[in-house]
Amino acid sequence: MVLAVICFIRSRSVSAYDADSMIYSGGSAGCGTLTCSVFAAWMWTTSIFGATETYALYGVWGPVSYVAGACLAFGGMILFLVYLRRRFPQAISWLNFVQARYGRRTRRFYNLFAVIVPAYVLIEQGVGIAYLMEHFYGSSFRIISFFSVIIAAGFVFLGGMKSLLSEERLVTAVILAAFAVLALWFLGKGQPLGEIEASGVPRAGGLVSVTAISALRYFIMAVVIAFSQIVFDPGYYVKAKLARSTRQMAGAFIAGGILLWGSVALAASLYLGSACAATGAEVTDLFRGPARLILSVAIIFIGISTIAHYMMGLFAVFSLDLQEEITGDRRTDRERIVFGRILLAAVGVFCACMTIALENISLLSIDVFCAIFFAAPCVPLVIGTFSRRNFGRLPVIAASAGIIGGLILWVTVPGGPMQTQFLGMTASLVIPALIMLGGFIRRLPYDR
Repeated sequence: MVLAVICFIRSRSVSAYDADSMIYSGGSAGCGTLTCSVFAAWMWTTSIFGATETYALYGVWGPVSYVAGACLAFGGMILFLVYLRRRFPQAISWLNFVQARYGRRTRRFYNLFAVIVPAYVLIEQGVGIAYLMEHFYGSSFRIISFFSVIIAAGFVFLGGMKSLLSEERLVTAVILAAFAVLALWFLGKGQPLGEIEASGVPRAGGLVSVTAISALRYFIMAVVIAFSQIVFDPGYYVKAKLARSTRQMAGAFIAGGILLWGSVALAASLYLGSACAATGAEVTDLFRGPARLILSVAIIFIGISTIAHYMMGLFAVFSLDLQEEITGDRRTDRERIVFGRILLAAVGVFCACMTIALENISLLSIDVFCAIFFAAPCVPLVIGTFSRRNFGRLPVIAASAGIIGGLILWVTVPGGPMQTQFLGMTASLVIPALIMLGGFIRRLPYDR
């Protein structure tokens, strides 16, 4: 209902078949709007549930490592955005950078990640919303997850970037207000989350006694996971183009993606994690009465907003990048928007169906899989910012070998889940790095 109202209000100022209006909001955006937009897009359901889950694995260092790693990765993405804005001012996204650095054939391979990464993340958000609603109210996981994605896709389909920015300002206010009210409510109760009852023996002592090596290992994984998720997200590149200057863009991204997000995510995950440890309860069992309703509203706003952000990124890629790549010619704005909408509708239905298949799967487990599958293609992207050499098809070979090698080690090597996942992630980084470094040592026949 909220999204419908925003679309109705914004419909008069949105030209449905104009790329500048639908994708770039008709011009620039202010620093405050960009800050809210970045915060709303970066605040995932995993930022609460996934970070809280790490407390059970690493004690207090779990949420600290999660938030610190994500903030460091977000800072790296900001540096990359600054680099693109200065060296490739006409670039729409990182796809243009890949083509300029490595050629059109390599870019075609990376087109896969421009679609797979946003699809993966928005599916994860649909799962998070459905998980909460199922545990709180007994709602159907499949219905909630499916329509969470469909509603967000329809919102972007109709409203474009202008409606999205308005929604993200509202979402930021709702999230901050909800967590402020929850904090006051719980602190006023004088005990962990008020009315909950301990369902087991307190285990806080055992949870916090983790080794420094385990904490450091998870911190490294958190950096890789977060960087691979956001650097391939077209939505942030489109929003970066809305900033009037590089300084404004960097300031808004730092304020929204590091300072504001880091404060909220760390405080919430530490408090909820410690409460789960003290009571032996699941995080969804910690809320009763008004607190449950407030959290429900916050998580729905968080999840839907993040899904809409990634849908907007997909819409931009489909309309501005892949249209010309697939059809072979540059069409009019109307034809490009129609093309983007058709693909957006198809991908939206596919992702909505995929959320149904992830019932009873941990959000943290879904997140960690990303560290293996998406780490490898990051290596050529990072190397390309430091070296102007054209490696031709070598990045394709390096990324493919890294993904295959990492997944093989993850599945075949015996050990605990976190050990094997860390080993797989390490292989996914080291293998493509070695292959790319080999391109510096020996001139390859397809260097140009």
